[in-house]
Amino acid sequence: MNVQRSIGQRIISEDLRVQRLLEDAALIGGIYTMGFEECLVLTNDLWKHNAGGIPQHCFLVASAMQPGEAPEEAEDEEVILLRVVGPAPLPAEAELVSVRAEAMREIVTSEGMEASSTPSAILDVLTRNEIQFSAVRTKILGTFYEAEVNGEPLLTFGSDVETFYSASRYKVYKPYGRSLSIIASYPEATPGEAQGYRDERVSESRPTRVRIGTVRYTSSTRRRQQDAGSERSTAVPVKVDIEDFIAMKTAVFGMTRMGKSNTMKTLATAIFQHSQERGVRVGQLLFDPAGEYANVNVQDQTALAQIGTDYVTVFRFGASGREAGVRSLSTNFFADQTIGVTWSIISAYLSQNRSNYVQSFLAADVIGPERPEDDRSAWYRAQRRRAVLYATLLRADFKPPSLTVRFAANKDVVAAVNTELQRGGHNCVQADSRGNLHLATSDLQVWMDALISAKETPGFPTDWVDSGMDALLTVFKGSVGSGYRLLEPLRVFHSPAKTRDYAEEVLAELVEGKIVIVDLSLGSEAVLKFISERIINHVVTDAARRFADGKAPHNLQIYLEEAQRLFNRDRFMTPNEADPYVRLAKEAAKFKIGLVYATQEVTSVDPVILSNTSNWVVTHLNNRIEVKELSKYYDFEDFAELTLKAEDVGFARLKTRSGRYIIPTQVDLFDAARIQSACRAAQAANEARR
Repeated sequence: MNVQRSIGQRIISEDLRVQRLLEDAALIGGIYTMGFEECLVLTNDLWKHNAGGIPQHCFLVASAMQPGEAPEEAEDEEVILLRVVGPAPLPAEAELVSVRAEAMREIVTSEGMEASSTPSAILDVLTRNEIQFSAVRTKILGTFYEAEVNGEPLLTFGSDVETFYSASRYKVYKPYGRSLSIIASYPEATPGEAQGYRDERVSESRPTRVRIGTVRYTSSTRRRQQDAGSERSTAVPVKVDIEDFIAMKTAVFGMTRMGKSNTMKTLATAIFQHSQERGVRVGQLLFDPAGEYANVNVQDQTALAQIGTDYVTVFRFGASGREAGVRSLSTNFFADQTIGVTWSIISAYLSQNRSNYVQSFLAADVIGPERPEDDRSAWYRAQRRRAVLYATLLRADFKPPSLTVRFAANKDVVAAVNTELQRGGHNCVQADSRGNLHLATSDLQVWMDALISAKETPGFPTDWVDSGMDALLTVFKGSVGSGYRLLEPLRVFHSPAKTRDYAEEVLAELVEGKIVIVDLSLGSEAVLKFISERIINHVVTDAARRFADGKAPHNLQIYLEEAQRLFNRDRFMTPNEADPYVRLAKEAAKFKIGLVYATQEVTSVDPVILSNTSNWVVTHLNNRIEVKELSKYYDFEDFAELTLKAEDVGFARLKTRSGRYIIPTQVDLFDAARIQSACRAAQAANEARR
């Protein structure tokens, strides 16, 4: 057997020959005027009825071929794809309107008309036939034809028509069933993918097509429901190439409760399943402001976390760390190994306070050099300042872990402070043989209070308390402004049991290929804003470091809701290089980070982002300004009125990177079946690795 042909038959099947586009299709008329951009189609009521109606935006196909027959000429072996725009006038439209009006007058005003009489009993045959004819204006989307790949025919699409002949050559059909399914899910295989199919690489090369919904043309679904079980159903599956969404930007637009989160859960689960089936790690990070990804959703009774704790990790406030698959978003403010995280949280929180004592406090270096050998003097200064910071946190009622604070102090400082301790009725503290003090957290505040008094006494080594340490002591004492009370709101970030930075933990889970859900349903807006920005900054910074070092990027996907606040034009007009969202938007593609963002305000998203967005899912928008902005991209202008009027949940206009035209789609409700399918894929992948 020819292996190459076997592969072609299996993947590029006979179902994708161009003739199949006409096999499940109902004749609705013919073209009587044609150009390169649009054409006018003659039809009548009988043909429309037999085809189940011709709704606006529905797909039609035109061809000189006859269904089921080989074309007489090779150049006729093509099918033109059309989309219905609206009605069009016939050449004799004025006369037809006159005839229709006269016929309607006869129907309505005929005297003695029996109750059982019908228009057919009043109008003559010729009149009835004449008034049924009408015309439809359609937009030409492109041409289907066959190309040869590896010796096998591949259905190919061009986004125009090369030429056209006398319009009377083209008959027009409304596709349904398998024919419509081919159109709705095109391409099943791109030429590049088909070229890559080889004996040993079939499973790796074959693209993953995932059902995301069904074709839906109108908000009214009466006919759709009537033909749901018939052979001529237009409610056919819409499948997308899931790789279109990996390392690319995806926009999900629509009003609140129109299905944006449902779409994002569907994409996240499909990408997870795809990565498991391919044996490729793709980490996915979802920020969950309403808790609907981490917790069972009332609408669909599912949660992404149900995929399992082996594959999904949830980070949230207040987590004890004892629950499987759930970790805390807090940091141990008393841990030396995460002092950089602690100080960044404090600095970010106090950065808007312009008081002199606060700015002096923030200017103090509590981190110091990485090793004492780098700069021993700076190392010792940072140790002393850090001890003051810990004392300040204790005074602000931060719950301490079991901790001993260590720092160096010369004998004159120790003696002066011990004198003050004795005056207060406290025990003296002695340094070890190397001149280091070891203070338990229970003694730290007392020692710092004594230091504040001792540094005012004659003979105290004034250079030991430098300006940075003095600024920290001012806040600790609380004698100026709010003092240590400024830090009290940050207690929510602190957990004495934590030993690692949560941003590092998030990145580590992503690198393992897990779904990471950052549950932001608890906590104040300021706290949640800081957490999400810290995580994104950490992820982007790591990606930039790998890029600079010439290392392969990690496969990552980031999902963001309320994108109007994150990618707004003001942020891009006056960019702050430290802004994590500006960095993410500009650098995500370079670092192979996929970005899925959702919003109801298209105009608020910077055009730089929109122009570089590959995939679009658009549901209902209630504002003409937003729809006008959307209409600048692809063919969304054709759907402007439908986008404004149709308020049906999940009724979307879909354009993907490899898709060549917009598909009106009813997005499937995310359900337990998708969760179970993803779990089975993960289990199969685990068994294959054993």
